[in-house]
Amino acid sequence: MNKFLVLLAVLTLPAFCQKTELRAVKKVFIEKMDNNLDQYLRAEFSKQFKGNVVVVLDAKDADAILAGVGEEQKGTGAKITGRYLGLHDVATGTVSLLDKEGKVILWSDEAGDRNMWLGPMARGGQRKVADRLVNKLRKAMGY
Repeated sequence: MNKFLVLLAVLTLPAFCQKTELRAVKKVFIEKMDNNLDQYLRAEFSKQFKGNVVVVLDAKDADAILAGVGEEQKGTGAKITGRYLGLHDVATGTVSLLDKEGKVILWSDEAGDRNMWLGPMARGGQRKVADRLVNKLRKAMGY
């Protein structure tokens, strides 16, 4: 029985430590990203974190740095099959939360804007990608 408890503690410790490290982040600097994904991320941080984590404009003031890329498919074909039919993502984004030196990845994830239920009536593009990415980060941080 004791061996089981020790094994359980060893296996769950990395996940607990990562959540604790993420929870210690209170100030985030967001690097410039393609397709203005950084602007949408700033807005979503304000909406979803409600002051628990704030965006700073100087990397020197930050506890962590959010870096990534945002891609958006252009053209009529992409709009029809992606936005209107909901078959694929028109916009995608991949971000990583790095320590303040930019040497250690604390968290990383990706998201798209596909919505199979509402199709063209749903909010899409980089705004939806930012909403989903910040929501995933918020959950990972335990807020």
